[in-house]
Amino acid sequence: MIRVPDDRDVFRLAPSVDDSVLQTIADRLEFRRTDDGYVRLSQANFADVSVQCARRILAVGCGTGIEVRALRRATQPGVVIVGVDHSQLLVDTARRLTAEEGLDDNVTYQTGDAHQLQYPDGDFDLVTLHTLISHVDDPLRVLQEARRVVSPRGAVAVLGGDYASLTFGYRDPKLAKTIEEELRKVMVANPRVMRDMPRLLHQARLELVEANGALYANIGSGAFWANAEAYSAVMSRSAQLAPAVVEEWRAFQARSVHDHIFFGTSNYYTYLARRSDEV
Repeated sequence: MIRVPDDRDVFRLAPSVDDSVLQTIADRLEFRRTDDGYVRLSQANFADVSVQCARRILAVGCGTGIEVRALRRATQPGVVIVGVDHSQLLVDTARRLTAEEGLDDNVTYQTGDAHQLQYPDGDFDLVTLHTLISHVDDPLRVLQEARRVVSPRGAVAVLGGDYASLTFGYRDPKLAKTIEEELRKVMVANPRVMRDMPRLLHQARLELVEANGALYANIGSGAFWANAEAYSAVMSRSAQLAPAVVEEWRAFQARSVHDHIFFGTSNYYTYLARRSDEV
């Protein structure tokens, strides 16, 4: 198993961090659903036949349940949807929000490890890994588990950011590079993994059916990448950045939004794969 340093990726460490950090994570996850551009990007494959034909769906790394709620809206009431996450607080939040929105029919949430799912072989028609694979210890192992629990005719859908491409405008290019590198360290265990996905899917004996990429950018204005408060909160975990440096970067991004000169962007990729016994 590939191991990442213990100080990397606040999302990966969610079960062991304090409640204030977990609340920052939850707030950031829920913030995503308020951004129309991100919603379109993240739900672009929900009209796919794999979603519409599925009777049992497993959302691995469900977080606060945004994807599960969207799947509930996009599927027939009889479809069973299970969300699993390794954070009890996030699972509890997902359960509460799903009930509050009246979307809890045939929806259940459980805590669990994506590397060792507690479900029988072939139990689901569709397994989704939504913005998860960048944050796990061992991406190949997670894909192998997804393959194991998906039915022979089922599909595995992977959506994730290529966070090695994540970048922001800043007046000091050299310092900007340092800050972005530290931001990736504290937020993303596997920033380049979406570039490796064709190879990893092949190794996991999953046959690539379809893949798409999109650049998601906020230029001049836009709230998604301009959420500097959340970034600065997690960057405070970095031992390489002085608090004053983090605060100046946060303030600069806030001023850029106000002055309509903001720049923030990253690539995203979606992969749809099926079980292959021939690979």
